[in-house]
Amino acid sequence: MERSVTIRYQQLNLAATVHYPCASARKQEEKRWPAVIFCHGFIGNRIGVNRLFVKAARRLAEEGYFVLRFDYAGCGESEGEYGTYGMDSFIEQTRRALDYTLSIDCIDNSRVFLLGHSLGGAVARLTAEEDSRVSSLILWAPVAHPLTDITRIVSRPAYEQAMREGRTEYSGYHLSNTFFSSLAETQPLAPGSSLLSDVLILHGTRDEDIPVDACYLYEGMLRQRTTGQCEAFALEGADHTFSSVPASEELFDYTSNWLKKLENRTANWSDWVI
Repeated sequence: MERSVTIRYQQLNLAATVHYPCASARKQEEKRWPAVIFCHGFIGNRIGVNRLFVKAARRLAEEGYFVLRFDYAGCGESEGEYGTYGMDSFIEQTRRALDYTLSIDCIDNSRVFLLGHSLGGAVARLTAEEDSRVSSLILWAPVAHPLTDITRIVSRPAYEQAMREGRTEYSGYHLSNTFFSSLAETQPLAPGSSLLSDVLILHGTRDEDIPVDACYLYEGMLRQRTTGQCEAFALEGADHTFSSVPASEELFDYTSNWLKKLENRTANWSDWVI
């Protein structure tokens, strides 16, 4: 079952869709559901290119997960103006999505996963460091250098116009100098001692928007931690939005199998008595 909901952020209403888990996919003795929250990328929305997030959410729901997809302010059906906000705002909006998810009685608060794509990957990683309610992270083609990566997408002249005149226009969105300044201050590759989550990173080898090198940069940073495991895979031939059918199916398979492995490991640990 799916339904539309609204998440409150400051004075704005954020549009969201929730997917309830298929009852037959969960073990009978389980009383609470694991949850996955999707974080879309730059000027994206909760549907995704070629309905990527819809397809992924429905598959996860079929496998027993509660899923929430939401539009950041100014995107999709949400209120607000996207380009006026900075990265701190995206993190806070994600935390409101966490609030909403954890307000549901049947959610297992020890199994709450953030799944971030592109700029949403950087937002998810930074949110997890600030908010211990995030159990684990899944990063699809994550942005590694926010200012450099987004400037490359919108063009250097557009960035310079925003910094000089206060804003620029890109694909129908006004992007403020505040937005770009916040990207410059954001360092998702900075080692985070408080980031304890297990992390899966998936990236296409033919990603022309965010080079696949970002996958290895994230992996290198995350493997420096003393707590939390990291797995990273480059998907051969996949582009930034995993737009081909084989690429999206491989993406979903890796994600699903990793989550199952994580849950099995957690279940095995729970059987230990010390």
